[in-house]
Amino acid sequence: MELLGEAVRELSASPARVEHARAELVLGRALLTEGDRRAAREHLRAAAGLAQRCGALALGQDARAALVAAGGRMRKMTTSPLDLLTSMERKVASLAAGGAGNRSIAQSLYVSVRTVEMHLTSVYRKLDVAERAQLDAVLRSSGVREARAPRSAPRPGGQD
Repeated sequence: MELLGEAVRELSASPARVEHARAELVLGRALLTEGDRRAAREHLRAAAGLAQRCGALALGQDARAALVAAGGRMRKMTTSPLDLLTSMERKVASLAAGGAGNRSIAQSLYVSVRTVEMHLTSVYRKLDVAERAQLDAVLRSSGVREARAPRSAPRPGGQD
């Protein structure tokens, strides 16, 4: 168990994301076998999330199945990174990729600017992007059509 924990710690600092996910899965299964369901769920959830973000769908499905067996809950695995987003995050992401500023997005969706910022932060984290230009590329590669920007003109740079 100690060696498995060390493997997870070492791999978490490396660029080998799939191997990190595999180590999380093995540690989670071992903890489950020893009866530590709570700790097992933590590692199995991490394994499933890492695997899905890496596109290792079979590994992710194994981790999810083990997580469910440990009493955890998780959405089914999908191949599209956009499936990680909530419906509101998709709307905000689409509008932002289409050139709308935060204030314009907020007005068109009847939410606060802070809510838009919160959703964009979550979108960037889930899709592993750092800026709107990358967001546009991810949406286009996934076949999502941009939402039209609200009628008010966005400020230069796409932010309000």
